[in-house]
Amino acid sequence: MNKYQLKRTAITAIGAAVLALSAPGAMAQRHTGEVVGYYPGWKSGTYPVTAANVDAGKLTMALYAFLDVCWDGKHGNPDPSVNDEAPCQDAAGDAQSANGALVFRDAASDGANLRQLVALKREHSGFKVVVSVGGWDWSNRFSDVAASAQARAGFVASSVKLVRRFGLDGVDIDWEFPGEVGVPCWPGRVCARPADKTNFVLLARELRAAFDAAGQQDGKHYVITIAAGAGAGYVKDDEPVADGERTGAWLRALAQSLDWINVMTYDFHLVSEPRSGHLAALRADPADPDTAQGRTVQAAVERYLAAGIGGAQLVMGVPFYGYGWKDCAPGPHGDGQYQPCAGGATGGGMGGVVGGHAYGFSHLLAQGMLTPAYEGGKGYRRYWNAQAQAPYLYHAQDRTWISYEDPQSIKVKTDYIKSQRLRGAMFWELSADGGHQLLHTLSGEMGR
Repeated sequence: MNKYQLKRTAITAIGAAVLALSAPGAMAQRHTGEVVGYYPGWKSGTYPVTAANVDAGKLTMALYAFLDVCWDGKHGNPDPSVNDEAPCQDAAGDAQSANGALVFRDAASDGANLRQLVALKREHSGFKVVVSVGGWDWSNRFSDVAASAQARAGFVASSVKLVRRFGLDGVDIDWEFPGEVGVPCWPGRVCARPADKTNFVLLARELRAAFDAAGQQDGKHYVITIAAGAGAGYVKDDEPVADGERTGAWLRALAQSLDWINVMTYDFHLVSEPRSGHLAALRADPADPDTAQGRTVQAAVERYLAAGIGGAQLVMGVPFYGYGWKDCAPGPHGDGQYQPCAGGATGGGMGGVVGGHAYGFSHLLAQGMLTPAYEGGKGYRRYWNAQAQAPYLYHAQDRTWISYEDPQSIKVKTDYIKSQRLRGAMFWELSADGGHQLLHTLSGEMGR
């Protein structure tokens, strides 16, 4: 056994012990170094499921984004920022009317994508395929589903049916967010309730019971994960539970039904803000005017650990994209960092649920904004913030400022994951790293 194998064995033993303490009601299996990547199903026309695009040898899990839930025969979100409400379709493309049932955006396309993803498992035994339900656009009906025993039953039954039909490994619930929906609620509907977190625990508990029963029959373990917010408001209970404290008891109860929690430790600064800032700084930078607000990866992880969630149940999020700000003042250091800007820059080429101002890492390379050596190009200069442990680009002439991730920041973050004995890393999303430069670094550092 070589030095790396010894280290991996030790981490596995430690992680199993921590998981047993942190979630006594959950999980029969334990793996180290999870590398979990989202596959954006709606991009399959330009980024199809192939062995080259989805490198299953470097991943432990692909999260297929997104499925939705049905309500009154429809799914989607009528809000003008989304505007995609449509009749419900089940896996066969037939009309679906059961409240809470999992449904597809496009049954033919989504079904084909899932079969192609599952086919990759034949040559990669450690690779899993899980469907992610909800997301930013499609979280508007979770509150309704979780509040209804009948709809929860519909969610659970359709989940079991779906994983068996396609040979999937489980379900990821991406509810953004219980108690406070992200996309504005359509008039006349209820998209968030005070009891959302309590009801989420019920939904996960019922799904776990059904998956365990199905797993016993099928001879496998079905996975349940969630995508979770990084802020303090997500972690804490909605109501005081002991001595006036909002302790995070709800999250500990939820975790007992989960294999792990994918924490979305990114988007700490957005282009809607009046000045530039790092979207996923690892550590606090005193020069950042918002540093006291805990908008860092480290602060988010520490919130979960302090709430009693063991590191072996935490998978830390990493963005494979960046955000661009336009017309940013150069500031005293001439680098545009933390300076007033005029909103989001265009031309990022990524789009999707992270918006039109997102710059995929492969896009930065393809456009020459980054060189093959990961230095700035075409008028951009690359900087490194040693406090935040984050790179950034600034074009002094056109005053564009870009926060992003690169192999150096990925390595720093994987070092942090290992130092905290977290379960692994999750990233959004595969097409943003078309050349797999970031995935290669992430997977290698995580031991794949």
